[in-house]
Amino acid sequence: MAHPLAPNKILIALLFSCAAVAANATAQEDDDRSADNFTAKSRLMGNLGIGSVVGFIGGTYTYAPVPPFQLELGSGIGWTGFQFSIMPKLSVGEERHRLVLGVGPSLAVDPNNNPPHTYVALFLNAEVGYEYRSVGGFSFLIAAGIFRGLAGETRGQCLIDCDGDTKGWSVPVPKEVFPQGRVAFGRWF
Repeated sequence: MAHPLAPNKILIALLFSCAAVAANATAQEDDDRSADNFTAKSRLMGNLGIGSVVGFIGGTYTYAPVPPFQLELGSGIGWTGFQFSIMPKLSVGEERHRLVLGVGPSLAVDPNNNPPHTYVALFLNAEVGYEYRSVGGFSFLIAAGIFRGLAGETRGQCLIDCDGDTKGWSVPVPKEVFPQGRVAFGRWF
């Protein structure tokens, strides 16, 4: 006569076997996805920054033709108007944890209607950052660096004691070096 728990033991053994096969298949999928996401060539990110290449808020598209090289294109809005940037980068490290170094120009365009005038300024930006990239392709970047004005003018910004008359006030781009930083979230594909 068979033991009364024998069918239950067989069922439990079958469940554990199915779970082991499923876990192995999932691990294989993760390895396959991991390889795809770590060799992905394109990334879109939303950025928040202070003095950054994309201003206060903006978006970036990164193209990585061959590791460790990347080319980042960005646009956003900041203190000096609409921001447009191009930044070649070098990304080194492990698959998930990367050191990112970049240097490139950015252009600020600030149209003014009263009086009609467009302020245009050229900056040089340099940054050092850390990127985390998940198995699924999610990317987090935090970067800090410096920027320096190269040419052009910006709209005068009056913060204290303005007397209400700042229309048409322009300021040459300062040639000093200033700090900048940003955080960004996105996805490689």
